[in-house]
Amino acid sequence: MRPCKYLIIILSALQLTGCHNKEVPSEIKNQIDSLSAVMVPQHMESLCDLSVTMSEGGVITVRGETNLPEAKDKVIELLNRSGYKYNDSITVLPDTSVVKKPWGLVTVSVCNMRTEPSNGAEMATQPLMGTPVKILNRSGGWLFIQTPDAYLGWTGDDVIAELSDNEMAAWKSCERLIFLKNTGVITDSYDQTVSDIVLGCVLKKTGEQKDFYSVVLPDGREGRIRKNEASDFRVWAEKAEPVSDLMIAVARTMMGSPYLWGGTSTKGMDCSGFTKTIYFTGGVILARDASGQYRYGTERSIEHGCDSLAPGDLLFFGRMNDGKKRITHTGMYIGDTEFIHSSGMVRINSFDSTRVNYSQYRASTLLGAKRVIGVTPGKGIERVSQHRWYF
Repeated sequence: MRPCKYLIIILSALQLTGCHNKEVPSEIKNQIDSLSAVMVPQHMESLCDLSVTMSEGGVITVRGETNLPEAKDKVIELLNRSGYKYNDSITVLPDTSVVKKPWGLVTVSVCNMRTEPSNGAEMATQPLMGTPVKILNRSGGWLFIQTPDAYLGWTGDDVIAELSDNEMAAWKSCERLIFLKNTGVITDSYDQTVSDIVLGCVLKKTGEQKDFYSVVLPDGREGRIRKNEASDFRVWAEKAEPVSDLMIAVARTMMGSPYLWGGTSTKGMDCSGFTKTIYFTGGVILARDASGQYRYGTERSIEHGCDSLAPGDLLFFGRMNDGKKRITHTGMYIGDTEFIHSSGMVRINSFDSTRVNYSQYRASTLLGAKRVIGVTPGKGIERVSQHRWYF
């Protein structure tokens, strides 16, 4: 499961600054608390960091930032109805005072996004080369960005090519390629390495000759990749389907790959990064976290073990907390009581206690299953071909 600290702090509480402030009315505090909880159901996917104070003169001031314009609108509407005088100090991201180009493309094979603008901060996720991102804020040499699956985090400004609206539109209309092998290299005409590359990276195509495509990386570097390792991005996105046999075959090629907290690439991945990567090969963008992935799809019964499951179904593990499911791990069912998941490394375990790969721990912590194949695309289960950041 992914971390949910720092980025999202839903705060609507009295902040005392000596005798100059008085208590915020409880009805205002409670309403903003409720509003924040509704607007930010998944902590790492939305930001609503607000504080509320009241002066001795009875004027309410709301400070903070959000990437949800509708959240600010609702707070202002609430304050208008309250009858109190107020000051609006809410910044809606992107902060145009520091962000001049609102879009970006990842320029390295795997980009580390962190929970804070620091190399020592916890890793949150990893967008890949050519992934479009929204730039929401900046601090020194760090950018606060959002990925196509709505995830938020910080990364260095030296691994993001910043684009204007017009430049982003040009990228979406250009001829692109998607890399479909687990790993590879981009080389120059002398066969020297320009960059490494992993499954899912997207590049601009500029030509072709014999066995190679000529490409331009998002930061302008030029190189070439082998034709048998890539496909036309638009054609791939329109034709790709989450077919269980194909996804299982891809998943098996990653057997033994190391677990990496926050990882979403074939270099290393966590549990939800693994399922997300597998479904991306089927043209589907899943929610980032295990708990987020559990919010979508069609519920499948686990009352009678594997009887109601089909290959490709997502499995969710965890524990009960005050009567609620706390999802901490996910994997994909591959049939015949077995599932593939990233736990220490990518491995296959079974729910059958007579098998050598039986996992008593996973069997005892299974909390649910969701079917994604056949589900109408929408939030949390988006088709790449329908995502407006790509097309």
